[in-house]
Amino acid sequence: MELTTAHYVFHYLKNSAAEKEINETAALQEGCYRFITSVLHTSVSGKIHYHFFESREEVGRQYAITHNNDDDEPCSGFAIPEAKSADGANHIYAVYNDSVKCVGFHEDAHIISYSLGRPASQFIREGLAMFFDRYWWGIDNLSRTRWYAEQGIIPPLSELLDNSKFNEYSDVLTYPVAGAFTGYLIERFGTEKYVEFYRCIALKGNQAFQDIFGVPVRILEKDFSSYIKRGRGRILGPKY
Repeated sequence: MELTTAHYVFHYLKNSAAEKEINETAALQEGCYRFITSVLHTSVSGKIHYHFFESREEVGRQYAITHNNDDDEPCSGFAIPEAKSADGANHIYAVYNDSVKCVGFHEDAHIISYSLGRPASQFIREGLAMFFDRYWWGIDNLSRTRWYAEQGIIPPLSELLDNSKFNEYSDVLTYPVAGAFTGYLIERFGTEKYVEFYRCIALKGNQAFQDIFGVPVRILEKDFSSYIKRGRGRILGPKY
């Protein structure tokens, strides 16, 4: 079954939890879409296709199918931008059942931000998605990151920006830190400058820090550390 709205096509199973709440879900995602596009000053061509499944195992199987590999590890959701999809459309696959509802900003932020460019760094990509999410398991990114800093377990920024190192750490650590770092950059330099940076880092890699912000990564890392300790941060937009 499916429901089409202004910016989405929602695909779901008959008599599923997703079907029961599809109108509420559609309204939620349209709200997320409007907010993300207003912040990033961009949009996507065509509609975003949301595919809802009832278990993490099924979403994992869909990941293996869409990526044509054997990586079918259970997951809650993933996005495939138009540039990487077989049919040239944007797709999001997500769990939706009575206890887990993988909806909101995260995957949509990935899809929409890729219209600006797709940075190689997972830390940067997940950071922007987490900036829009704002929370991880009920705790905001900055508060969680401050606790990690107090424990002395935040990896160096040079490692977080390196995908091979980034993936050695749990996403319970890396995702909130990435979101807090993105919030720091936006608060310090402004949204327009950050959007310029996001475009640039997709093309130039870490040189974009110097080119756009005029500050090397090592200095930003020190300032970010102070920012965490100060507990600065502004919350942008509604919590969904």
